[in-house]
Amino acid sequence: MAFSILRKGLNLGKSLQKFVVLKKAAENIKVESVKSGVTTLTCTGCYCSLTPKLANFEVANRGFSSKRDAKHHHERKYQSSSESDSDLEEWLGKRGNSDFWRRKIRTLHSILDLNKDGVVSFDDFKILADRFVDLGHLSEKHTKEFYQVIQDLWEKQFGEISPYNFVTVENFLDNMHHVINDKRLVRRAHSFLPYLFKAVDKDKSGEITVEEFKLFFDVLGLKDEDAVLAFRAIDSNGNGKITSKEFVKHGRDFFVTEDEDRISKYFWGPLVEH
Repeated sequence: MAFSILRKGLNLGKSLQKFVVLKKAAENIKVESVKSGVTTLTCTGCYCSLTPKLANFEVANRGFSSKRDAKHHHERKYQSSSESDSDLEEWLGKRGNSDFWRRKIRTLHSILDLNKDGVVSFDDFKILADRFVDLGHLSEKHTKEFYQVIQDLWEKQFGEISPYNFVTVENFLDNMHHVINDKRLVRRAHSFLPYLFKAVDKDKSGEITVEEFKLFFDVLGLKDEDAVLAFRAIDSNGNGKITSKEFVKHGRDFFVTEDEDRISKYFWGPLVEH
C-alpha cells in the first residue's frame, strides 16, 4: 500500500515537471509567435495551446483569391479580345453606314432567302440548318446546340417564331446595323459559324480543304468556282487548309468590317449588285 502511494506521488511529480517544461516552452513560443504574428498562445490552469491568428489565414486566402481572380480576369480578357476586332470600342455606334457594308448584308439576305420571295422567315433559317445537319458530320450534341443557337438567334434579332414574321431586306439591314453597333450583340453575331465549320469538316480534323469549302458553298446554293476563289483568298498562307479559327474570324469580319480590302468580303460568295 505504501509502495503504491509512493509510486503515484512520483508519477504526479513527473507530470508537474512536464507541465512546467511545456509551459516554459510555450512561453518561449509565445515570444517568437508574437514577433512573427502567426499564432496566439492561450494558457489555462490545466494546459497551454497555440492558436493560428485568423487574420493571417484571411490574408493568405485573399492572396490566393486575388491570384485566382487575376487568372479568371485574364481568361475573360483573352476570350473578349479573341471574339472582338481590335477597334470594337472605337467604332462602336459608327458602323454600317457605307454602301459597301449594305451591299454585303444584302448579299447575306439573298442567301438566306431560300425561295427567293424577297423575305426571310424562320422556315428559311430552319431549312438551311437542316441542310448542314443532313451532311451527317455534326455529333448529336452539336446538332442540338446548333438548332438552339439558330432559334435563339432568330428570336433575339427578329422576334417571335411565326409563319407571319417576315424579314425584308430593309428590315434585315436595320437589324444588322443595330447588332454590329451593340457591344453585347456584336460578340454573339457569329455564334452559329463554328457549327457550319464542323458540319463541313468531314474528317473532323479541325481544318477544311477546298473540297470541304465547296461543300459549304453548295449548301448555301453557291457555285464551286466561287468557292475556289473565296477559299484561295481566305487561305492567306497558301497551305491549302483553313482552320476553324480562320473560318470564324473571316465569317464574322464579313458582318462587322466596312474595309473593302478585307478578304472576308468573299466569305459568303460574290456580292450582289448595288
